[in-house]
Amino acid sequence: MNNKELERIIDNLDTVFRGDAWHGPSVMEIINSLPLDKVNLNNGFSKRTITQHVYHILSWKKFVLEKLNDNIHFSLPSEEENWGTETETSEANWKNLVAELKSVHNQLVEKLETFDDELLEKRVPGEYYDYYKLLTGIIQHDTYHLGMIWILWE
Repeated sequence: MNNKELERIIDNLDTVFRGDAWHGPSVMEIINSLPLDKVNLNNGFSKRTITQHVYHILSWKKFVLEKLNDNIHFSLPSEEENWGTETETSEANWKNLVAELKSVHNQLVEKLETFDDELLEKRVPGEYYDYYKLLTGIIQHDTYHLGMIWILWE
């Protein structure tokens, strides 16, 4: 069972999320540093708030988990499924949102650790691309939204 490439992808995914990323602070380092009064502000750089960006990161981690569980029909077609409802992205729900993000990330890493490199060449159920593209894309996705969160905090 060969899993060198998948191990590197998992490490990169976890590094961007938890810390010691080459680009600077990780997703959780920034989230853990945010003052609560900043998480729902809209400063004009984005039509989204920090909580919405966090919810969006969470949504796409759930998407990957669903696809790893062979859920061919899972998708995120609506704005609410991608960016959350007002209640889900409220300041009052911030701690729950962050806790769910951590939990889903951990579930994703644990699930990925059950596979080997053969996964990377398999087509994602219901999609036109393979898991290599999905997994490297989710790393890029987390990094992009981390940048947006940092900009919105400033």
